[in-house]
Amino acid sequence: MKNRMPRSPRKLRAGSRTVLGPRVLLCVLTLLSAPVLLLAQRDSSSAAVAPGLTLRDAVDSALRHNPDLRIARSGADSARAELRLARALPNPAFTSIPGTPTQYAASIPLDIGPRRSFRVRASRLGAEATEQDARDSTRHLILAVRRAFYDVLLADARRTIVDDRRTVVQQLVSADSARVRAGDLPERALIRGEVELVRTEADAARAAVDAQTTRLELETLMGIPAPDTALRVRGDMRYRGVSIDEQAAVRTAMAIRPDMAASRRREDQSRALRHLAGASAFPVPQLSYVRQLNTPFPSGRYGALGIGVEVPLLTQYRGLRDRAEAGEVSARAARLRVEAQVTTDVRSAIAEFRAEQALVQRYEGGVLAKVTRNVDATRYAYSRGATSLLDVLDALRAEQDVLTDYSKALHDYWIATYSVDAAEGVGQD
Repeated sequence: MKNRMPRSPRKLRAGSRTVLGPRVLLCVLTLLSAPVLLLAQRDSSSAAVAPGLTLRDAVDSALRHNPDLRIARSGADSARAELRLARALPNPAFTSIPGTPTQYAASIPLDIGPRRSFRVRASRLGAEATEQDARDSTRHLILAVRRAFYDVLLADARRTIVDDRRTVVQQLVSADSARVRAGDLPERALIRGEVELVRTEADAARAAVDAQTTRLELETLMGIPAPDTALRVRGDMRYRGVSIDEQAAVRTAMAIRPDMAASRRREDQSRALRHLAGASAFPVPQLSYVRQLNTPFPSGRYGALGIGVEVPLLTQYRGLRDRAEAGEVSARAARLRVEAQVTTDVRSAIAEFRAEQALVQRYEGGVLAKVTRNVDATRYAYSRGATSLLDVLDALRAEQDVLTDYSKALHDYWIATYSVDAAEGVGQD
């Protein structure tokens, strides 16, 4: 018997055609399917980590696109333009006097005295105050966006609570319907469950509307031209303890709050305006040069220098000084009012924060677990015929109320926390 050479497992020849072996075929299929598997894995991973709008994203969008903030920043730009105008030197004036002889003249104010110094200082302080006003608008906007974002989270939490309750009531009605058909339960016992199901469906519809409305309000603050009622947000309202020092918070607010800084700048500006009004008694000299082309002056020269000043005979600028003094008194009073308001804002925000924190901590102390156990025990007793449907519905309603109040307490706690930050003027950049 002749020894046969073993055939290669990779190729089998059948006439002129080449047939791939099973191992080669498996490798080819693996290579071809690898990109598909990678794409599927990437899609599944992206689906597992669902994208959504975060609080940071919402604040960034509002800082870029909110129209009210744009208007405030435009006011700051206008104030900076006024500063450039105050710093600008006056243009020279050229005149021609035809006659015999014809004269040509040029004049320019010598704006280098105290008027210019105080004018520039007042304009600079005004520009700085307007910039602080824009920062204060940013402070209010960030707080409004944070509040609107947590309003969305609260609306979603309420919708989840209502949907869960509706699901449980649907299960109860379905089970009772089967018992009625089997003759184990009178038909009148089903009516109460059906009525409760209608109520839960109405609650779910209202919760869905609230979720859409809060999203529209958030997107309006973000400056989105075409709001989406199905916007997905990513965040949570889980409790995390925060400690606040009231005295340190008041000192921080006095030092860095934009409205406090703006009031100080305006007080300094009013003082500079008072000095500017006093400097009006010192006129700005006008330097001039006159030239005749054909006929010289009696001095034998064709050109001559001149200087002129304003003589305060008809007005002594007393009204200007009185107005500046009144403005300084008003600016000082405004600064004191802002100081009092800052102190009130910080202490009120901290008092609200402590009240909300105490409420959340009471809920965290075991109330939620007790309510959940009560619902489970009542449903179990009802399944054994040891209690009525009304008891189950009352337990479900009590659970919904407690969960809703807890969600509202968490919402208010975080809003109070951010209100303290806004009152201090921190975390606004």
